[in-house]
Amino acid sequence: MVFIYDGSYEGLLSCIFMIFKNRVAPVAIDAEANRQFTLLDTATRVTTNDEWAERVMKGIDARAGAQASTLVYKIFLSELPLCEMLVYQVVQAIIHTGDASILENFANPFILKAAQIEKMIHREVHRMHAFVRFQKGRDGLFYAAIDPDFNVLPLIGDHFEKRYADQSWLIFDTRRHYGLYYDQKVMEFVSADDPVFALSPGLLQENSFQDEKEKQYQALWENYFHAVNIRERNNTKLHLRHMPRRYWKYLTEKQGLYKR
Repeated sequence: MVFIYDGSYEGLLSCIFMIFKNRVAPVAIDAEANRQFTLLDTATRVTTNDEWAERVMKGIDARAGAQASTLVYKIFLSELPLCEMLVYQVVQAIIHTGDASILENFANPFILKAAQIEKMIHREVHRMHAFVRFQKGRDGLFYAAIDPDFNVLPLIGDHFEKRYADQSWLIFDTRRHYGLYYDQKVMEFVSADDPVFALSPGLLQENSFQDEKEKQYQALWENYFHAVNIRERNNTKLHLRHMPRRYWKYLTEKQGLYKR
C-alpha cells in the first residue's frame, strides 16, 4: 500500500502512526505533491494529526533518547529520494530494538544510511554558518539569500539568533520559497507572501531594497578578500573543497568571479 501525506513532518509521522496502528507494510510513503500514481497503486491519504505525530516522537525518544528524534528529523529535512521510507525503516528498527544501541549498529543498512545522511546534513549546516552573507536594507533589516542542497533552514536559526541578537534579520531559502525572520524578540518562519515582505518592498528583487551604504561595505569586503589573497599560493582544488562553487552566487566576495 502507498501512503500519501501533505508534505509536512507531522504528516509523515502521522503516516507512520497509521502504519504501525494498522500493521500494514508500506510499499512507499510519498508527499502528495510528488506522487505520480499508476493504475496499480492502492493509495491511502493520511490526514495530518499532531497528536499522532507527538506519540511517534515520544515513542522513539522513550526507547532511544532525544538523539533518535533528531536523527529522524534530519532524514526528513534531507529531501533525498525515498527519505520517507528511510524514516519509517529507522523508526521500525528503534521500536524493534527498544534502546539506543540501535543507533550505533551500522550493520543495519538503514541505520548506516541514516548516519551518512546526518553527516551530510551536518556539513551543510556548517557551510551555512560560514557562507551566509547579510545585506542591510533601507529599513534596517538585514537580509540573506541561501540555496542549500538540503532543507537546513530549521537547523541554523539558533546560531544566527545568538550571533545577531541585537538586529533584525531574514534568511530566505530561494529554492524552497520560505525564510526565517528574527525581529530581535521572536524568531519565526515566513513565506514569500508574509507581511514582512510588504514592509520591505523589493526584498526579493536583488539590490532594490539596499541601504545607501551597503554597496560601499560590499566593495570594502571584496577588496579585503582579494588583498589578503596570495596569488602565488593559490590552490584551486583545496579552495573549491572548502568553498564549493555552488555557494558562490550569494557570496559578496565572489560576485565578480561567479558572473564569469
